[in-house]
Amino acid sequence: MMRRLARFDLNLLQVFDAIHAKGGVSAAARHLNLSQPAISHALAKLRDAFGDPLFVRQGNRLVPTSAARAIAGPVREALRGLDAALDAATAFDPAETAREFRIGVRLSGEMPRFSALALRVRSEAPRAMLASVTFRRRDLVVALANGDLDLALDVALPADDRLCRHYLGTEPPVIVARKGHPRVDGAIDLDTYLALDHIVATARPHGPGMEDMALDRLGLARRVAVRCQHAITAWQIVAASDMLFSLPRSHAEVLDAMWPMQLVDMPLPVEQGGSYLYWHQAADADPGLRWLRGIIADELGRVD
Repeated sequence: MMRRLARFDLNLLQVFDAIHAKGGVSAAARHLNLSQPAISHALAKLRDAFGDPLFVRQGNRLVPTSAARAIAGPVREALRGLDAALDAATAFDPAETAREFRIGVRLSGEMPRFSALALRVRSEAPRAMLASVTFRRRDLVVALANGDLDLALDVALPADDRLCRHYLGTEPPVIVARKGHPRVDGAIDLDTYLALDHIVATARPHGPGMEDMALDRLGLARRVAVRCQHAITAWQIVAASDMLFSLPRSHAEVLDAMWPMQLVDMPLPVEQGGSYLYWHQAADADPGLRWLRGIIADELGRVD
C-alpha cells in the first residue's frame, strides 16, 4: 500500500472529488481555482491510474461511471479525514475564522434551536458563516463523512460505529391554548384535554405523535381535527379557535414571545426520546468543530 501511495499523486483525488461534486471540468476548475487545462490533464491521469474513464459526457455534464460511483464515497471520506488531521495540527481562533459550518437540522427543530446558536456563534466568531441544512436520516452518515454536513441535530438514531454523538437531553411538551379559552385557564385536566379538538404539526403524512402513544397506553385517544406541516401554522389556528396544540416547551416559548398564548402542562406523562448532536469520527479531532460542539452543548443542552 505504501508503494502504491508513493506513486500516486493525492492531489488527483481532490480533482476527482471536485468533478464528481460539480459535474464538469469547468465547474471543478472554478471550485479548485485552477485552470481548465490543468483539470483536464489531471482527469487524464486519473483515468490512466484507475484504468477507467471515470466520467462520461451526458449533455452538459460529466456523469460518473460505475467505477467512479464506487470510489466517490471513500475518496470524499478520506479527504475529509485528511483535512481534519491537518486542522487538528493547527490552532483554531474563532475570532479570526471565516469558516463555513454546516449543521444538519430537521425543519421542526430549526425554530427553537438555530436562532440562539446563530447569535452565540456570531458573538464569538463574527466572520464565520453558519448554515442550517435539511437532511434525510438515511443519508446522514454519508453527509457527515463527505463534509456536506459538519454536525447534525436529531433524535436518537440507530448506533453506527462511524458516528460520534452527544446527548443534549429531553424536555416535556406543553399544551398551547388561546388566551380567553372558555375551558382552559392556566391548567387543563385529562377529561377536558380529551373533549377538545387537537392540531398536529408534522412533516410526516400520517402516524401518531408521542401524545397519542401515551394516550394509547392508557386505552384513550384524542381527536385530531387538523394536521399541518409547521408549528407556526398550528399556532395561528390555535389563536383563532378553541383547538389545542402541543409541542416542546422551547418551541412554544419562542412562538409565545411573538404571539402570546396560554402554555399549560400536559395532564398525562408523555415520554420523550431525547435530542442528540452527531458528528463523524473522522472529524472528532477537528478543533473548529470541537469549539462548535461545545457551544451547541452549552446552548442546547438541557437538564432532564
